[in-house]
Amino acid sequence: MWNRRPKGKIFVVSGPSGSGKSTLLKAVQAKKEFRADIARIVTVTSRAPRRLEAPGKDYCFVSREQFLRLRQKGGFAESQEVFGEYYGTPKKDLLRVINSGKDALLCIDVKGAMALRRIFPKEAVFIFISVADMRSLRQRLSLRSTESGKSLNTRLKIAKEELNCQKYYDYVIINDVLRRAVSKLAAVITAERLRQTKE
Repeated sequence: MWNRRPKGKIFVVSGPSGSGKSTLLKAVQAKKEFRADIARIVTVTSRAPRRLEAPGKDYCFVSREQFLRLRQKGGFAESQEVFGEYYGTPKKDLLRVINSGKDALLCIDVKGAMALRRIFPKEAVFIFISVADMRSLRQRLSLRSTESGKSLNTRLKIAKEELNCQKYYDYVIINDVLRRAVSKLAAVITAERLRQTKE
């Protein structure tokens, strides 16, 4: 028997640093058709804010000690260590959104996405934001002006590893032109909302 799903979907978006994930998600969330029934789950992190990042909006910034206490209490649906800092998806926020019937939008790394696939095999949709080539990715990271030479090379090395994982995702969107990438991501969300689920 086919029924409308009682819970919201979890749209898990991953991609290498510099692929434009955050900009893309903000643009999609601002679209009129998604404003009322999709919510961005703000990742908790122990790292310091970058220039122009707004606490509570881009990330929830906490100390390493606070993060580890939250993790010990089971406060995260998944948590990972990336570039020496901790990142986690707040479990309470995620469950509150999908249990209300709204869709949740997550921006997390590949390891975190694979962890959520095991926890939410039916509710989650996995979308990888890719780039046209490594040269354009290097240019984006350089323009960000937040990376040292060593840090930049480390991020590029990890980006290559992450790009090899896109085969594990349900959808791959190349973010070469933002307007086009926004339209594709919006189309994925719309299509998944129309998908019937079999009980």
